Amino acid sequence: MIKGMKKFLAGMLVAAVAVTAVPAISYAATSPTTSVEPVKQTEVTAEKKNGIEITVNTSTSGKATISEIEPTTKKTVTVASKVTVNGVSYTVNKISANAFENCKKATKVSLPSTITTIGAKAFSGNKTIKTIALTSKNAPTISKTAFKGVNTKKMTITYSSKMSKSEIKELKAALKAAGFKGTVKKAK
Repeated sequence: MIKGMKKFLAGMLVAAVAVTAVPAISYAATSPTTSVEPVKQTEVTAEKKNGIEITVNTSTSGKATISEIEPTTKKTVTVASKVTVNGVSYTVNKISANAFENCKKATKVSLPSTITTIGAKAFSGNKTIKTIALTSKNAPTISKTAFKGVNTKKMTITYSSKMSKSEIKELKAALKAAGFKGTVKKAK
């Protein structure tokens, strides 16, 4: 009888351990995790860089489009080449519509070398910007309405000394098509 009781208790102990272990496994499976891979997100706030906060749209390819620069009173707005959202780093490659409209005091905007596209109405809504610095060695694609509603006559766009003659020609043609009437010159 004692042997039978020992077997019974041993069986109960094994069953108790098995029943207790199952919930622990299920809790671990449902705990939140942070992705280290780029994910597609719309209108998310990136970690603050260069003293500015931006809202971006991200993609699974690791790229980010600036959709809005949060209200700032900075005179110079420098856009970083990389932004971090939820611990994941994204390369900033596009500027979208009205991105700079909240930069009411900004007189200079510096765009990173990673920018490939300046979208429709990117600078619309901002009447204070006097200088835009392009640091890329390649001319970005510029929407024909990038400067819609902006008086560009007193504006200057500087380009990188690394930009080739053909890229400079392409940049000037794109700016002209976008209605830009200001000065285009090499950065010092």
